[in-house]
Amino acid sequence: MKGFLQRVFARRTEVPISYEESRDMAASDDAKTRGTLARRHDTKPEILYYLATDADSSVRRQIAENEATPVQADLLLTDDRDETVRGSLAQKIANLAAGLTPNETDKLRQMTYQALDKLARDQAVHVRQVIAETLKDIANAPQPIIQQLARDTESVVCGPILQYSPVLDELDLLEIIEAGTAKGALSFISRRRNVGEKLADAIAASSDTDAISHLLGNKSAQIREETLDQLIDRAPDIPDWHGPLVHRPRLPPTAAGKLARFVAESLIKVLENRKDLKKDQIAAVRDVVERRIASGEFDKRDESPAPERKSGGKSTKGKAVAETADTPKEEEEEPAFDKALALHAKGKLTDKEVATAIAANDVKFARAALAVLAGIPPEAVSKVLNTHSAKGVVSLAWKAGLPADLAVKIQVKLGHVPPSQTLNPRSGNQYPLSEEDMKWQLEFFTGMATVGLR
Repeated sequence: MKGFLQRVFARRTEVPISYEESRDMAASDDAKTRGTLARRHDTKPEILYYLATDADSSVRRQIAENEATPVQADLLLTDDRDETVRGSLAQKIANLAAGLTPNETDKLRQMTYQALDKLARDQAVHVRQVIAETLKDIANAPQPIIQQLARDTESVVCGPILQYSPVLDELDLLEIIEAGTAKGALSFISRRRNVGEKLADAIAASSDTDAISHLLGNKSAQIREETLDQLIDRAPDIPDWHGPLVHRPRLPPTAAGKLARFVAESLIKVLENRKDLKKDQIAAVRDVVERRIASGEFDKRDESPAPERKSGGKSTKGKAVAETADTPKEEEEEPAFDKALALHAKGKLTDKEVATAIAANDVKFARAALAVLAGIPPEAVSKVLNTHSAKGVVSLAWKAGLPADLAVKIQVKLGHVPPSQTLNPRSGNQYPLSEEDMKWQLEFFTGMATVGLR
């Protein structure tokens, strides 16, 4: 919407120029003058086409972004040697993709589809990434393009499509899982809304513990009782599954008793406070707890009933423990971002503080610290980390001024980048990407956060 309003405003403020003036500007030795002409919406198509071959990449980038540029010039720019030109073109073309098919009869629409198809196969990852981000939630996006992007080997490209695209059906996703084209694909699929039982079974049968953790935490996922029971049997040695399992909307009849055998004491309290458990299920939990207390694993707990108190005329008997033990009052906790700002103001927000937060699994503070140190909005930090892009996370750590070896931990712990896909430091603890590449990554993500893309 922001970009659209800017274009409308620009058109209203453009002072008309004659064809002769346009021709003189196109022949100017000054790249800035040619660039001004290249972004105008009233420039003649033949002049825009001419400027698509300009020697200066900034001029060609303006042509790529200009919606008035003829599609013939767009098709020409798909082979541009400058990746930033192709990236700008990808953003524009992807916005025109709704309803396109491979068999267009209209010549201009056919050429637009050809341009989109070429950009979706571009050798530069960020060009494909731009298209994936733009098309991820378009219901009538071209199916062959979506299929191509969904099978991309780069998680930053396939991820948004696998997680959000309504074009992909269950059969498509099952085929992608079976093919195993991209590492991390399962994690994106497991976070889709309303994951069906067949998909859930396929994910649960895998060895991808991270994907299964996301599946268990996805409350809209339809997981069969038998599948959930099997996961509970595998869960004792996988702590990341314990919390999501305890918080599942519905548990099989014997699940609570099984979970009580190995989850932490704080999670047992969550089990005991669930409203959907029957008396015999709660009794099974308490029986297991007593055995763990007897073995010395837990301290003896005060089992005396909580005193009844009145609040607004309603009884709150039995709720005191839940309020104090499970959900600390927000006013008692200093917001993570405010804490990071305060430390930064005192010069104490160091890489050691970030490393300590990561080691303690204090994700909220670690994310807030990255936002403060990098000087970018928390929304942009979330955007980078949630796409599991190794390049994006490395660029964020670089912007925050953190050492390159700490960037590896940030990739794994905060960005959930699979260890086999992390970008490691070069010799001398140098960052593995060029500054230009890292700047582009940050500009892309901060731009997406600014316009409110999901």
